[in-house]
Amino acid sequence: ADSLESLAGVVREMVEETRTVQVLVQQTQGRLQEEHARASELTARVGELEGELRRLSSEVSTDQLTQIANRRGLLQAFDVECARLQRAEGDVPDENKPAGLSIGLLDIDNFKKLNDELGHSAGDEALKALAATVSKTLRPTDMVARYGGEEFVAILPDTDAQGALGVAQACHAATAVQAIPHGHSGVSGWVTLSIGVATMVPRQDSTPQALLQAADAMLYAAKA
Repeated sequence: ADSLESLAGVVREMVEETRTVQVLVQQTQGRLQEEHARASELTARVGELEGELRRLSSEVSTDQLTQIANRRGLLQAFDVECARLQRAEGDVPDENKPAGLSIGLLDIDNFKKLNDELGHSAGDEALKALAATVSKTLRPTDMVARYGGEEFVAILPDTDAQGALGVAQACHAATAVQAIPHGHSGVSGWVTLSIGVATMVPRQDSTPQALLQAADAMLYAAKA
């Protein structure tokens, strides 16, 4: 500027431009805050939906009466353990191979008689009591699932046939003294089990279905 008046004009223009920029900055900051709040809301909503999905997935794999895994959950666990067994076969030397994957097929004895004489509510209590007792008896790495009706399956990872037999005997002993809540007193001596066990060892060409069939054959022998 070559005079104070022209300099003042330039300053006024700069002040106006600065004010305009400030307004634009404030507007932009406002939009950013709104977008941030919106993003936070969406993040929270995604978290809620993920939690709901996990809950529904758990419900789909859980037996509603006994609150243990159902057949779907059982098959999922089977797939995981079979894959782990096959993978372990190539990961470790022969002398350190896992003992195998064993299962126990458990069936309540005289379940129809229990329902007929004490009612279906007593049968439901027996199923819940059995699930709770077997769950407490099994090791932390084991799992029990309701296979259908009064049949349950215990999955026993890294367990050979002898070890599976020991687990089955422990479950049998624990449930043999199980009392069924019914009315004002327990009815003892009703919940007894027959159990068939089977083992899948590394390098054995087998499937979960074949393992279940083998355990089923042993269950029939136990019933006999």
